[in-house]
Amino acid sequence: MPVKKRDRLVSRRHAIATMAGGASFIAAPAITSAQTPLKVSFVQQRGLLYLPVDMMVSGGVLQQEASKLGLGKVDATATTLSGPAPVIDALLSGSADYGAAALPSVLTLWDKTHGTPNEVKAVGTMSNGAMVLYTINPNVKTIADFTEKDRIAVPSVRISFNAMMLEMAAEKLWNDPHRLDHLTVGLGHADAVAALSAGYGSATVTAHIGVQPFTDRGLRLPGAHVVADSREVFGGPLTQVTLLASKQTRDRNPTLFKAVANALEQSIKQCNADKRAAAVLWKKAQNASESVDELFALLNDPGFEFTSQPHRIAYFAAFLNRIGSLKSEVTDWKQVFWETAYDQQGD
Repeated sequence: MPVKKRDRLVSRRHAIATMAGGASFIAAPAITSAQTPLKVSFVQQRGLLYLPVDMMVSGGVLQQEASKLGLGKVDATATTLSGPAPVIDALLSGSADYGAAALPSVLTLWDKTHGTPNEVKAVGTMSNGAMVLYTINPNVKTIADFTEKDRIAVPSVRISFNAMMLEMAAEKLWNDPHRLDHLTVGLGHADAVAALSAGYGSATVTAHIGVQPFTDRGLRLPGAHVVADSREVFGGPLTQVTLLASKQTRDRNPTLFKAVANALEQSIKQCNADKRAAAVLWKKAQNASESVDELFALLNDPGFEFTSQPHRIAYFAAFLNRIGSLKSEVTDWKQVFWETAYDQQGD
């Protein structure tokens, strides 16, 4: 029987308020009766990079993997939040059991919580995809052309992967990663595209660091053009999105935790095996405006990848060490992953 899906875009405050009632907590033992389904909640941002979560929940993969382990019925929900900050808040508060978040969130959460009862690590990697900095300002060709009149939309100022991509580009150009931080504005991807649609001279923001399908939407706006691409900034493949869980979630029901880890792996395989079917599922789950053909084309972009293979995590951690966002050193990706991911090989 397929699991249930609850998906809506909510504000940070509303998300915590609506989930804090405890419905997301897993209160049942590992083996439950059919009358008492296990409850498990996921939080994520909106974007194709998060498709494996929808595959697990709406696609029924988690239920399949749970059934294999004798867990019976699982009542799973997925809530879409506006940025990494509310995802982090939901995980730390216990309002959500699992959160899909970008690499900076993994590293900073692990840094703050490792060795504590509420330690947070990655269950596994999920996807890699290009982030693109584009603008409607005709005078901006490189990041050096931004002025005090520009505003650059990112999901969360300073802490989002998108904001850190800009910091890495600034570090390379000026040896000052924070040179453009004051120009960034926190906006969800859909809101950023909507703001830019007012046109240059009227829009409250002039640029956006987006992910698909929002990059594609934004680049259709009059005068929009690419300034920088994460594949150039990072110098190669870099793990972008992972699934996170706290030690409390893992210890509360280890068998369910294993089912989630297995479901993540299986969902990645299904996303890759039939990208058109994955596009159909995501369009329905997220009520996306793009056609299935458009989403299918985006999923076939050479820079877009669903994978359980960790990439260059220590490399990015070293950057966070340099800019003071990470105190602990990461020399091996296994430091920030639960043991369920150890059978995957990373760099």
